[in-house]
Order: sequence, then structure tokens, then C-alpha cells
Amino acid sequence: MSETTLYLVRHGESEANAAKRYAGQSDSPLTERGRRQAETVAEALARVPFDRVVSSDLSRAHDTAEAIARRHGVPVETITALREIDVGEAAGLSIEDTRERFDWGPRRFVQWPGGESLEAVRDRAVAAIEQVVSASPGATVCVVGHGGVTRILVSHFLGLLPELYRHHSPTENTNVTVVRTDGRTYRVESLFEAPHLERPPSPEERMPEPGVTDGGAI
Repeated sequence: MSETTLYLVRHGESEANAAKRYAGQSDSPLTERGRRQAETVAEALARVPFDRVVSSDLSRAHDTAEAIARRHGVPVETITALREIDVGEAAGLSIEDTRERFDWGPRRFVQWPGGESLEAVRDRAVAAIEQVVSASPGATVCVVGHGGVTRILVSHFLGLLPELYRHHSPTENTNVTVVRTDGRTYRVESLFEAPHLERPPSPEERMPEPGVTDGGAI
């Protein structure tokens, strides 16, 4: 099977992000800043020859995906299984409120009270990615989703679960992770990169096409 290249992109800033609250699967829309971030990452990815753009059905991800897809003349394909983690009783709470309300024990994420477990998120997200890959051998696919789900996917690809990858933060909005796969094994080539947010990218600084190395992060 030819290698499929996946660009995993986090959505732009949502209203819940700006308020520093957990949104989970509630439909927290992009802020104006988030819409600008979506356009910025779309410009940064303009040279990448995407064959498909797929997205979570939550508007913060879907609207980010629309900005990317417009530059490539492809539709946004919606995949519900790429939704963010169901955080249950933590939805709408701030990080501080969550720490006070819930006893996480020695590992922070095992099961959200009233929400999803790590294993449940892994199973649905990996199944969604595998369906995309099996339908797109040799293709380059943009997958627009959420920070929590991408972190679990990366941890799965790296063989770390049930521990989560912690060396780079997945929380920067519109960060990009690049993964290549032959349908059996997954190779993570870059993690949670967001150089495009520092300033609008020049043509020379735009994220390179697959197989092109220019010293950049992607």
C-alpha cells in the first residue's frame, strides 16, 4: 500500500478556549481571533497538495477546515467520530473548577466523570483514521480536529498509551502534526507545530509539500 500522509490540524480559537473552559463535545464556535487563525493556517498549508479535507462535525473544527479546503478546491468531509472528548460533567467548567471538583488520582486522564474514557476515545478516533487511510492510499489528507483527540492519537501511534505524550503542548490553536502511514504502522514526523502563528507566513516559510525538507518544522 502506498503511504498516506496525514496533516492533523487543531481548530482555531473557540469561545471556550478564550474563556479557558472545557467545551468537550458542546459546539463552541470560533472567536474572531480563531477565524483569523484558521485563515493563517490555511495560507500556511496552501502549498500542500491535499487530496481530501476531513473534519470533526463540531463547528470550531469544521469552520477551520472550510478555510483550508477553499484553497484546494475540495469539499470538507465530516466525520462525527473525530469529535473532541466527551468531558461529561466538566463541560463548561474552567480548569481550576475542574481541579477542585474532581479527584483525578495519580494519572490525570482515565475517565471523565459522566464522559468518555481514554480507551473509548482511542477506539473511535483510531477507527476513523483507519477508514480515512484505507480509502486514500497514497493520498495527502488534512484532518481537522481537536487537541485532546490528537494527543491520544499521537500517543497511540508512538506506543505510549495509557500514558499520554507530554513533551510538547498540543494546546496551541491550529497546531499541525504530520503522520505518514502504510496502513499498518504510523510514523509521526512532526508534533504540534505552529510557526505560522508567529506572523503571516511568507511564500518561502509556508509549510512544505510532503517529501520536501527545508529546515522547517513540518
